[in-house]
Amino acid sequence: MPDSTPYPHPQDVANLILYVQTELALFEQVAAQEGIPPATLRPIQRSQEALRRAVDQLELRDWYRELTHGFRDQLGRLEEWL
Repeated sequence: MPDSTPYPHPQDVANLILYVQTELALFEQVAAQEGIPPATLRPIQRSQEALRRAVDQLELRDWYRELTHGFRDQLGRLEEWL
């Protein structure tokens, strides 16, 4: 029986959005440490806002919430080990 799951799967899209958001956040942190002017970061901030809106527009809120919950759980366990 053929797979009726739409391609790409919504979980994959939510995971991609979370990945891009993470990379942008890391870039923001490095930029702040390097003293890059805030005006230079505005495109990144607009991108972050667009990604947040996309989660709702693409109806990915449940998948996104599940992914971020798992991510937070992993970070919590990592902090315990350190």
